[in-house]
Amino acid sequence: MAKRQLLFPVLILLLAALFRVAFLDIKPPHFDEGINGWFCDQMAKNGYYAYDPTNYHGPLHFYILFGSLQLLGRNLWALRLPVVLASLLTIFWIFLFRPFFSRTVCYLAALGMAISPGFIFYDRYSIHESWLVLFLIVTLWGILGSSTSGEPRYVWALVLGLTGMILTKETYIIHLAAFAVAGGLLFMLRKVTTPAQTASKRDSPQERIRPDIRHAIAATSVGVALIIFFYSGNFRYWKGLEGLYQTFLPWAKTGVDAAGHGKSDFDLLPLVPPFLAQIPALGRFASLKLNWYWIRLFLDYEWFAVAGLLFSFRFLFGGQPALRFLAIYSLAVLLAYSIVPYKTPWCVISIAWPFLFLGAALFEFIAHRLHRLVAVLVALPLFAHAAWKSYQLNFVRFDNAKERYVYVQTFREFRTFVDPILEKGARNPETKTHLSGLVLLSSYFPIPWVLGEFTDIGYYNKDDSWPKKLDADFMVVDEEKADTLEKGLKDRYFTRDFRLRDGMDDCRAYFRYETFRDIFPDSRPEFEPRPSS
Repeated sequence: MAKRQLLFPVLILLLAALFRVAFLDIKPPHFDEGINGWFCDQMAKNGYYAYDPTNYHGPLHFYILFGSLQLLGRNLWALRLPVVLASLLTIFWIFLFRPFFSRTVCYLAALGMAISPGFIFYDRYSIHESWLVLFLIVTLWGILGSSTSGEPRYVWALVLGLTGMILTKETYIIHLAAFAVAGGLLFMLRKVTTPAQTASKRDSPQERIRPDIRHAIAATSVGVALIIFFYSGNFRYWKGLEGLYQTFLPWAKTGVDAAGHGKSDFDLLPLVPPFLAQIPALGRFASLKLNWYWIRLFLDYEWFAVAGLLFSFRFLFGGQPALRFLAIYSLAVLLAYSIVPYKTPWCVISIAWPFLFLGAALFEFIAHRLHRLVAVLVALPLFAHAAWKSYQLNFVRFDNAKERYVYVQTFREFRTFVDPILEKGARNPETKTHLSGLVLLSSYFPIPWVLGEFTDIGYYNKDDSWPKKLDADFMVVDEEKADTLEKGLKDRYFTRDFRLRDGMDDCRAYFRYETFRDIFPDSRPEFEPRPSS
């Protein structure tokens, strides 16, 4: 029995690791990954991360990435591996919920996360969201444990889970509010529905949970110390501590304004009816609308989470307290994210994870009320859909802009520009300091990180004036401005056209003939300078 109980978690973790590690670098670095890697480059120069509250993300992720890049080298595997490991730790932690949920619920929830298209897709990205999910699950474990047991491990989990959330992303405030709403509402519902005699017995002094105050103080001290360490730039950038509260001002403005990431096509109805929008206290919320974008993502990719979402409403009227708390929390988070206009699809994993527990509870409910075979027949199509979507999304269509999860994603075509340069540097490392380059694009990340070892590159966006001397060993420009560039060139060049990402026009790369003719041995230069008159 013990061996069987160990076998299923091991198999699930191995399956999750296979999906996350296989061909980890097949997907080109995302725009945000390029920026995160660039931040790590600045840390290597400065010795610390200078927290900027307008960056909307905490410092922990950058320190972990910095350590990985220092240990494993400057490559995509090193950039993404920490998030992969965090995601596997998250799935492992689900198995620790056995004191609160049945073994079946834990196994099915872990399996749902292991093969979820969204979790795999974003767990293979070097972004913050996977860390947030890990700390949310640790926090939930701590909340459930602290409310039913005085064991120190739950107190430490609660405090350090909250600490990790604060160190990761400013949206932790939404989840804290949802946890508070769930706790408060569950408390009131239990007061209303529990007979007075039972309530009196439950609340008697001898049975009341009393966590060890010494461990609470120790855990809080460690949490505060970690927050100070990371936000102060390992004690070298004390101004960063001010960002702990300053971040909510720009974040609140961005959340309300959407900042180009709104999904108005999915708006349903205004949060404040028009006839009430004239009231001054409510007028500021008149632009907010209830939006079903997250539901659409669930319907496209996360059928297991849809099952959990539907089953969550059942717990508004009763049920196991732990699942009831989770259901109220999950619906509160979904509602909050549905109202905030700023929507980027990777946030889906911080919304969907509790519905995996609830989906697993639904299948257990079906097995108990109907038959295990019925539960299996209902669950199999959902898991099959997740596995197929995961394969297509992560290994075939990972840069297809028609996929809703593929967002600001670099196309594989971008290698048309960077690969010849990287190959030149691999053949002769001295060229990394000798080659000159110009990047003349309206938006150019992740190129600065990918070519970060080449030291003589000028980057100019749409608002910058170009340098007077345009000839360089390699260049890239928005295709619509290629004619302007070519008028100033005096050398011969190989040229290659490609697209960097969705929402941008085609780009044209130039490689100086004399420099790159060994890289393109069977080609003639496509660009010849116009003869001077």
